Amino acid sequence: MSTGSVSIYRRTCRRVGLDRNPLRRRADRVQTGVAALLALVFLIIVPVLAVIVGGGVYRMETAAVQAETARLHRVDATVIEAGRAPLYAPVIPARVSWKDAAGGTHTGDYQSTTVVQPGSTVSIWLNDGGSIVEPPSSTRAVSKAVLLTSAALVGVAVVHGGSYWLVRRRLDRRRLRQWETEWVAADLTWGHG
Repeated sequence: MSTGSVSIYRRTCRRVGLDRNPLRRRADRVQTGVAALLALVFLIIVPVLAVIVGGGVYRMETAAVQAETARLHRVDATVIEAGRAPLYAPVIPARVSWKDAAGGTHTGDYQSTTVVQPGSTVSIWLNDGGSIVEPPSSTRAVSKAVLLTSAALVGVAVVHGGSYWLVRRRLDRRRLRQWETEWVAADLTWGHG
């Protein structure tokens, strides 16, 4: 280690309370230990929570999307008429026509996320009643898993931060009482006695 890195190491240890300073009180060492313990527990909980919550939510949502996909069926439809997309919406209204398995022709309103022209073919999803529905989401499982895992991690972080704050507050009160006691003793010893 170079001299510069040694001084950075010592400075960092001193700032976080890991030096052997004789003026550092027991309460200061307890506070540093609690902070290190909470940080270690948090670093252990993060991957475990990500696997348990994230993996569980992902599996459940994937199964839900697969079940939804099994109830729907995909059909190629021909665009009969295309409307104009409003400025505020990324969809283009269109009127489409498709044939069912029995050979009957059906029409319906479709919201396209791409530019469509009359006569073009689009894939639509139909429910059991033959109505046009939204296609199954390919990103729902991942986005829900990320969202719920993030919420769980924020919750754990808040609990850890709150725990540290409570410990620090109690230790600060104890340090204040010790200071007052020591100042009274100093005043009796050095003061007006």
